[in-house]
Amino acid sequence: MERVLGFQHSMLLLAEPAGDRLVVAATRGYGQPAAKVRVRIGDGVIGVVAQRKTLMRVGNIGASVRYMQAIRARMQAAGQAPAANTPVALPGLPDVQSQLALPLLVKDRLVGVLVVESARPNAFDELDEVVLRIVGNQAATAIDNARTYQTVDQLGRLKRFFSPHLAELIMRGGADDPLKTHRREVTVVFLDLRGFTPFAETAEPEEVMGVLREYHAEMGKLILAHEGTLERFTGDGMMIFFNDPLPVPDAGQRAARMAAEMQDRVSPLTAKWRRLGYELGLGIGIAKGFATIGGIGFEGRWDYGAIGTVTNLAARLCGEAKGGEILVSTRLAAELEEIAETEEMEPLTLKGFARPVPAMKLRRLKLA
Repeated sequence: MERVLGFQHSMLLLAEPAGDRLVVAATRGYGQPAAKVRVRIGDGVIGVVAQRKTLMRVGNIGASVRYMQAIRARMQAAGQAPAANTPVALPGLPDVQSQLALPLLVKDRLVGVLVVESARPNAFDELDEVVLRIVGNQAATAIDNARTYQTVDQLGRLKRFFSPHLAELIMRGGADDPLKTHRREVTVVFLDLRGFTPFAETAEPEEVMGVLREYHAEMGKLILAHEGTLERFTGDGMMIFFNDPLPVPDAGQRAARMAAEMQDRVSPLTAKWRRLGYELGLGIGIAKGFATIGGIGFEGRWDYGAIGTVTNLAARLCGEAKGGEILVSTRLAAELEEIAETEEMEPLTLKGFARPVPAMKLRRLKLA
């Protein structure tokens, strides 16, 4: 705009997702860039333009400000106005006299505000308005397209770990940033296909991938249906947990119901696989406890992970479960008495645990 149109001082402010402020995104012609400066919608010329969604041209700001200050001083002296507060800090020229501000709109939705300024009074006219509108219309569309692409990309990455509903909630700011390290009580579910390793060693690659596709598709539907968080899957193994990033009051019961439905869903698959000569069965382990959760990895490749004894316990219980079995920790079993029938087992000697670990076998869900 400076080189072609002659506007020596210009700035672009973008509307923040919350919808009550603008943030300076780019400037040209100022000694000190006003990066990250925010303007409340409704404050000053820029804020009013954003609020009313209409172009505004002011030709003698200095005189207007002096006039309003004089009026306010008289009202304060007469006790008709409160004492002056600290003036709102606005970006731009300190000695600005002329200002032309244009709202950037896409289908009446505010994208931002484009502003040009001058230290000369009455520096802009109707032709400048026309020129700024041409630039602004193109800028609004380009910025909106870029934001849409960024949003779709972020949403796609979030959906790798969370249900679509939860991913969209995070994008709208309705849930805390899940990648920040935090500690929370969760219910962890581990899945594993019994007999998969010998099957994969002897079967053709196409057969192995066919089994995994069927298995992942069915399990994935149930994870999404119960709003679980898929931490990872490695071949035939999966780790899912509940109560993070969105807290739920019934995490243990959700996990148990999901696990029972998974066994029901896998049953016809295992029957089909058995007819093809594949001896496979699903083992599930569930435990409840505290874990440290957040982003794990490095720049360019982040995963969402949970670390703690509870994850190890769920994994070890899964390793002990036979095909068709669901083993749960005793802490979780106590919460499932109203919805499930369980069977006590002999304490298990598990790798990584100094003492034998008590566990329960989830037999079936009770009818509602």
